Amino acid sequence: MPVFVTGGTGYIGASVVRELRRRTHAVRALARSEAAEQKLRALGAEPVRGEMRDLDVLRAEASHADAVIHCAVEYSAEAVAVERGALEALIDALPAGRVLVYTSGVWVYGSRGDAVVSEEAPLAPLEIVAWRPAHEQLVLAQDGRLRTIVIRPGIVYGDGGGMPGGMVEEARKGTLRIAGDGANRWPTVRHDALAELYGAAVDQRIAHGVYNAQRGASVPYIEIAHAASRAAGGDGRVAHVTLQDARAQMGPFADALACDLQTDSSKAARELGWEPHRPTLLEELSNTTVV
Repeated sequence: MPVFVTGGTGYIGASVVRELRRRTHAVRALARSEAAEQKLRALGAEPVRGEMRDLDVLRAEASHADAVIHCAVEYSAEAVAVERGALEALIDALPAGRVLVYTSGVWVYGSRGDAVVSEEAPLAPLEIVAWRPAHEQLVLAQDGRLRTIVIRPGIVYGDGGGMPGGMVEEARKGTLRIAGDGANRWPTVRHDALAELYGAAVDQRIAHGVYNAQRGASVPYIEIAHAASRAAGGDGRVAHVTLQDARAQMGPFADALACDLQTDSSKAARELGWEPHRPTLLEELSNTTVV
């Protein structure tokens, strides 16, 4: 199957490309630079020079694809408008009956405490992703003409990447600081396990709608921080910053760090057989030492 991927050199996207190639799909992926082209070729994909703003490129690729997977992230001040334009271009060009997979995230649920949140739960997005439900709905509204899927990953980890990898790097440079008391819980998923869900969503015609992506129980932020400190060669100690001060220093991202959330991924297991076995985040960090 010909599949076009945006963000194929990113942390999630690269794993998705690798998994698609493992499933023998022909993958073309967007590349913003020569280095990105080289990385994609090494993954077995055919690079397509361009970025999310290149709408003619997106339309051309979508028109020849059986499936499009959107993993790209725009970091400019125009990020929301750029992604909206890219999604509209992809939707416009994809022939009827094709597949469109959109990467969202669990922060659209907001902080839910002890509740275990399924895909049907009403959304209460954190400020940092307040725009995202509208983009999810843009994609899901095409269901019928297209087969549309929205994947909401938890905090992605593995092989030193993602937010947990960033915490290890921060701890390596000095005392790791965390926002609030750290009692809140993070839903997590390893990058390669997550990529298997994307592969299943493309391959299985039953797949449509929204899928949470969390493996195992949510993990207290403070436990992740202690483990990150030890992985960096420290003694596990961390420094606490009040949530108010963290907001002053890092804006809405502070509330994402302090988000208390547990999601239910049983739909993916039930419908798509998604039950990958990987080390948990704490297991992986306990076996990691940065030197």
